[in-house]
Amino acid sequence: MSEPANTNVEPRRAEVQLMTQHLNDFARELGLDEAAARRIVDKVAADMPMRTDQERLTEARTRMAEAIV
Repeated sequence: MSEPANTNVEPRRAEVQLMTQHLNDFARELGLDEAAARRIVDKVAADMPMRTDQERLTEARTRMAEAIV
């Protein structure tokens, strides 16, 4: 039996989904649409795989705020 090509895909998807849920209200308050918020969360998760959840959430909020400027 062979291993899936990328065994960390499912955990990453779950992580991105959880981050997105935590940041939905913040993104809406900034006026970001759901797709833009999701792209930011995806990028943060990819850029910061070894950071804590709190560090990633903080970075995602910062990037969202910068995106509206």
